[in-house]
Amino acid sequence: MNDLKKEGANAPDPDRPLSTEQPKEGAWYEVRCSDGYRNIVWIKNRKSTAAVRERLAHRAYERIPISAPKVLTAPPRGREALVGLPHWFYLAQGEWVSKSKRLHAGGVWAEATAIPQRMTVATGDGHTLVCAGPGTTYDSSRPSALQRSTCSHRYVQPTHAHRVTVSVTWRGTWHGSGGAGGALPPITRSVTFPVRVVEAQALVTKG
Repeated sequence: MNDLKKEGANAPDPDRPLSTEQPKEGAWYEVRCSDGYRNIVWIKNRKSTAAVRERLAHRAYERIPISAPKVLTAPPRGREALVGLPHWFYLAQGEWVSKSKRLHAGGVWAEATAIPQRMTVATGDGHTLVCAGPGTTYDSSRPSALQRSTCSHRYVQPTHAHRVTVSVTWRGTWHGSGGAGGALPPITRSVTFPVRVVEAQALVTKG
C-alpha cells in the first residue's frame, strides 16, 4: 500500500446503533495500493495504530484470491465410478498452498495468510469424508494395486448420477508491525459435480 489518505473531517461512526450513547469518533480514509486497488474505508479511533493494523489485516485477507477448488478423481471425472471399488478424490497440483497478502499504511503494516485446513467431500449417497490434506494424486503409469488413496469412497449401489460436493476450508491468521497478530474467520470454497456409479460387470458388458 502506498498511502492512507484521510477524506473529510472526523465524523460519528456510520454503523453505530441508534442510542443516547456518545458516538465514537473516526474518519473515512482512502486506501491506495501499488496494484491499482483503491477503496474508502472507515477507521474508528484513528489515533490507535492497533485499530489501523487490524483493519489492514482484514482488508488484506479479503483480497487474497481463493477460488473454488480444482478437484480431480480416479476414475477421472466424466467416467463412471465402479461399485465396491475406491473412488479417489484429490486436488490439482498447486491447490493446497498457503496464500498471503500484505498492506501498508505509512509505517504500519499487516499481512494476512490463508492456510488450507481440510477438504470435505459430500459423496452424494449420504456420506461425508473429512480429509486432512489434498488427497493422493493417482498415477496412471503405476499399477492400481500399488497405490493407496488418503481420500476415497466406495459406492455400494449403482446410480444414474450422485451430486458430489467438494469443499476446502481455509483458516486465517495475520501478523503486523509491532508484533501484533491474531486469527481471522475461516473461508470455505466448494465445487459440485455429478458422479455416475455402475456395476463393474455392466461396464464390461457395455464395452
